[in-house]
Amino acid sequence: MTPFGRAYEYQLRNVVNDLLTTLGGIPDDQFNTWKPAAAREGGHEMNTFAALSIHAVSAGEFMTLHAVGGQPSQRDREAEFEATGSPAEIVARYERWLDGVHALMEDFSDADLDRASFSDRYTERNWRAAEILLHALDHTALHAGHLQLQRQLWEAERP
Repeated sequence: MTPFGRAYEYQLRNVVNDLLTTLGGIPDDQFNTWKPAAAREGGHEMNTFAALSIHAVSAGEFMTLHAVGGQPSQRDREAEFEATGSPAEIVARYERWLDGVHALMEDFSDADLDRASFSDRYTERNWRAAEILLHALDHTALHAGHLQLQRQLWEAERP
């Protein structure tokens, strides 16, 4: 594995570990249904813990394993925001994603960073593998932060 591959995997695992730690201890029923008061009172559209975490992993899989790695994808982005699942199922999905990224990075060369995307979404943007990989890391970190804020609101609003 190249130094970039090791660094990328290390940073992605750190972000995912932070995200999963944030989800720890949230009961299954609230994981799939709870939204902050601002969303319940006709305010902003907000997502559940499940929807945010499923969206983040779905996007990460799409970017890394499909757009960079060339694996098939059946992603339905809109459905992610209505998705439900148990915390255990979501942890397992993140672990499978990280295992897939590890396998991708094992043989990934510096020259591969300039490889074209397997996805029209990124080809149209003229993004190469490097831009997609960095976007996947950034996007996952962004949603880890969203989940951390949501967790703080959940803790503050609970009786």
